Amino acid sequence: MLGKPHWFRAKTIGWGLVPIRWQGWAYAASWVAAIALPFLLFVVRHQAPEAMAWLTLSVGGLTYDVWQLVRAIRAPLAKRATNAGTAGPRRNDGVLYILHSRAG
Repeated sequence: MLGKPHWFRAKTIGWGLVPIRWQGWAYAASWVAAIALPFLLFVVRHQAPEAMAWLTLSVGGLTYDVWQLVRAIRAPLAKRATNAGTAGPRRNDGVLYILHSRAG
């Protein structure tokens, strides 16, 4: 992940991020420049296949990075919501317990 989760907040409607600090805006602007400038250079040089390949790969990289940031932002919220109604911390070891896990 290239960005930091504290630079953004998750969108309330839809999927994505909203910058809340200047670093988030700079991060977004750098992604726009990193995608648009090489794409425009390829188009001006009449290299359409290379332009489409660059656009596909760079937008894929941006999508992956935003996905990681959204996961990092929403993880503490989901953890708080699941533990809010429980008496104590729950074990999360990937095992389904049908009966009580206490001995005796």
